[in-house]
Amino acid sequence: MKKVLLSTVAILAMSGAAFAQTTGGAGANDQSFADAGESASAVNTNDSASARVNGESASASLADFTGTRDVTRSSASVGDDVIARAFGNGVGAGDVARAQIRPGSGGEYNQNVQFQVGNDNTSINMQVGTFQESATIQLGDANTALISQRRIANEAAISQVGDMNNTALVQDGVDNAAAAAAYGTMNTSFGLQVGGDDNILASAQAGSENSAVTFQKGNDNTAATLQEGTGNQSFINQGNETVNVELAAINGDRFGGGLPTGAIVSGSSVGSLGAVGNSAASLQLGANNRSAIVQTGSGNEAVNYQSNR
Repeated sequence: MKKVLLSTVAILAMSGAAFAQTTGGAGANDQSFADAGESASAVNTNDSASARVNGESASASLADFTGTRDVTRSSASVGDDVIARAFGNGVGAGDVARAQIRPGSGGEYNQNVQFQVGNDNTSINMQVGTFQESATIQLGDANTALISQRRIANEAAISQVGDMNNTALVQDGVDNAAAAAAYGTMNTSFGLQVGGDDNILASAQAGSENSAVTFQKGNDNTAATLQEGTGNQSFINQGNETVNVELAAINGDRFGGGLPTGAIVSGSSVGSLGAVGNSAASLQLGANNRSAIVQTGSGNEAVNYQSNR
């Protein structure tokens, strides 16, 4: 069992550093990138997760080329000018769910599209506010998706291809954006955003029994997570002094998470510094990798790459 020791004292010492970092693995396209306050991305061949603050966009995409023409794909994307789109397909013709409104049209434009093919799938959408939109697509059996949004210009997109995947995107704030994509079996992803403007996250998981929790509290935070394999765990927490996070959806259901098994956070709390311009990226390939990123303060960034293939 791997142990991750994170010291908030070390995080405090590095606050204010806003520089880009990249890491590369054995594969030509294995990389994890973070640029504080601007963008974060994780890429492995045809799988990617990216988020960008400037222009507000988030995307998560997974592709499996099964033949010369056949592609199994799960992708989710949101963009500025209130556009949300989810796309997924099995082998053969694609199925598309899309929600979109014209920019600058004004008025109340909450919109949602839900598309499901299979058995025992559950999709829940809850929206309160103005200029919100969401798209959900699920292909397979026993998948569960929940989108909960409040207040003004939030976008969310969920795409799940496979069986028994579980994704929840819970947003409470102004102009948040989120995207989550899963391809495989029994993957779990929770994206929780609360407490400020322009938080953006993207999460992509391919394989089985992977889990990702992203919690952001504050302004201009960015996060991207990509996991491929089996039994990987990722935890990103930006702008909050506690490592155990929880947020209630509009219907009262609570979603949350904590550090992966074996991860420890120690040191003095720096929660009083607030959260502005944080950025994080995590890329994990293989089996049973554990990653925890905890940031609070201004201008922080983090990058993680792990592979045991």
